[in-house]
Amino acid sequence: MILPYLNGVLRFKDCPITWLIFIINAFVMIATLNDLVSAQASLDETMKDNYYVVSQGNFYAQFIGDHQAHYTPFMRELSVRALSGDEEKVKLLGNLALRNEKFMKEAPDYPFRGDQVARGWWLDKVQEMREIQDRHPSYVLGLNVNHIGLDHWVSYQFVHSGFLHFAFNMIFLFIFGCYLETILGGLAVAVIYLGSGMVAAGTFLLINGASSAPLIGASGAVSGLMALFCFLHWRVPVRCFYWLFIPVKGYSGFVYVPAWIIFFLWSTSDLGGYLGSLAEFGGIAYTAHLGGEAAGLITGAVLLVLTYFRPDQPPHQQVSEENPLDDNRAA
Repeated sequence: MILPYLNGVLRFKDCPITWLIFIINAFVMIATLNDLVSAQASLDETMKDNYYVVSQGNFYAQFIGDHQAHYTPFMRELSVRALSGDEEKVKLLGNLALRNEKFMKEAPDYPFRGDQVARGWWLDKVQEMREIQDRHPSYVLGLNVNHIGLDHWVSYQFVHSGFLHFAFNMIFLFIFGCYLETILGGLAVAVIYLGSGMVAAGTFLLINGASSAPLIGASGAVSGLMALFCFLHWRVPVRCFYWLFIPVKGYSGFVYVPAWIIFFLWSTSDLGGYLGSLAEFGGIAYTAHLGGEAAGLITGAVLLVLTYFRPDQPPHQQVSEENPLDDNRAA
């Protein structure tokens, strides 16, 4: 594990906008926590019902078989195996079905074959799931096929699935946001955060399409801040904390790594995650991360062009390469 340290977490007076973004994220997390825990527990309880999952998987397999042109070869193969009696594949489809809005929307009136009593029971459970989703913060504030307005392109950036998701995003927000705010200003950080998050959402929708599963989290926005920093200071050695997960002296400490290597490691990890995972199973929005990184690089290029011919120092030269990023002003 390697974590850029930069200047640490600066005081509020040094980077008020970064702190304000954190406060909004924290407020949303706290304000929605009860509904998040309650609704997620209800969803998890329903998905533990084997009869529900199997029924849903069988009906979804029929639906895929009847609309093969709309599904990938992998999903068509799953459908064939499920319809032939492979219970493992039936359960897998039962879990994946919730992501397919076309199936869930058409299910109440669709002429499914087989046990109609089971069909009626399953549709009642589907309605219950819909009602749970209507009070689940991730579905209400996240970006999904039912909430795709411009307001959700912003609100999704402040919603997280749990404490760890929130904590990791906020750590990187402080790492890159605080530093960038000291050289570009608070307004720039706010615009880059929101803009990168919106580009991340657009990239996700363009590549993956809108689904019932919501896109949430600040990862895309934070990826933009990271990419911008690495672009502006690509040759600068950045102080990083490393930990090799071995509780032995010498396997943790600080090391200086050029910013371009940080970007390379971050972006290739996301690209590898995207290429190495099936869209149907995606739990991490790698394409949103990549979109945010692209937004950060483009922003850096624009800043470079705008400042190149100015008499004052361009942003990418505002850090001394003699003793870079070593001014620790942590609160």
